[in-house]
Formats: sequence, C-alpha cells, structure tokens
Amino acid sequence: MRSERLSFSVESVQDVPGGWQLAGEPGYHPRHWARPGDRFDRACGEHGREERTVDLVVVELTGTSAIVTGSGGDQLRPGDIVSGERLVQDSGPASEGLR
Repeated sequence: MRSERLSFSVESVQDVPGGWQLAGEPGYHPRHWARPGDRFDRACGEHGREERTVDLVVVELTGTSAIVTGSGGDQLRPGDIVSGERLVQDSGPASEGLR
C-alpha cells in the first residue's frame, strides 16, 4: 500500500446544514482529488498562517467546491489549504507478482 496526498485550496467558506461548503480548487491532478469519505486532517495558510489540526470528512467534491463535515471547518479562511492522505493499493507489474 502507498499513500496519496490530497489537498483543496479554499477561496471561501460557507456554513451549510451539518458542515461547510468550501469554494476553491482541489489538488493538482484529479487522481489525487478527495473522494467522499476521505479526510482532511491539516489546514494551513498560503501566506504563512500556521498549520492547524482539523478533522474534516469529505461529503462531496467537484472541480470548484467541497462539502465537508467534522471539526475545524469554522477555523478555515480564504487562502487556506486543507490536506490529508489516503491509502491506496499498489498496482502494476511489481504488485501483480505478489498475488
């Protein structure tokens, strides 16, 4: 197994029932975009705002927004980046020989 980094750049935060809607942009490649159930566990500012611990579960994600629930969403501000990791099964010739 290996881990993939997930991130979302926050442009704005809006309260929604049960959580927050984040407008912005997901990480650099769709393969690394968060999926429902993935977690963001850190938030930091683009311009030097210190890193904070959050526990946000992704409910929905599109190319321009994310809906999250959990704790720490009330601390998010425009310019923040939330990040986390997801474990994925290795694939390819090296891992196929292990079956």
